[in-house]
Amino acid sequence: MKFRLMASRLVKRHVLKIIVCAVVFVLLFTSFLLMGTYASSNNPVEAAKGEQSIIVHTGDTLWDIAKRYSDGSQDVRYIIFMIKDRNQLQTSQIIPGQKLIIPSI
Repeated sequence: MKFRLMASRLVKRHVLKIIVCAVVFVLLFTSFLLMGTYASSNNPVEAAKGEQSIIVHTGDTLWDIAKRYSDGSQDVRYIIFMIKDRNQLQTSQIIPGQKLIIPSI
């Protein structure tokens, strides 16, 4: 009788732990689903006259893109700032397939 009571308590504790772990997992999983990327979710307006629209390829970085479109007279960091500002990027993280507008430099 005493063994059954102890076993019952042990099972209840394990079930409670499993339920708590499941709830924590669901909360974490849904929070990751709700969290967006740092890439711009707001599509910037189409490229204006003098601007260029590009698609990010695998391995591209903002530094490489800024160097590619630089005329050599401005600091690459300033061009990165301009690209981030024009495309409403919060960080320098970009993803393949993302459309970027390169402002006139």
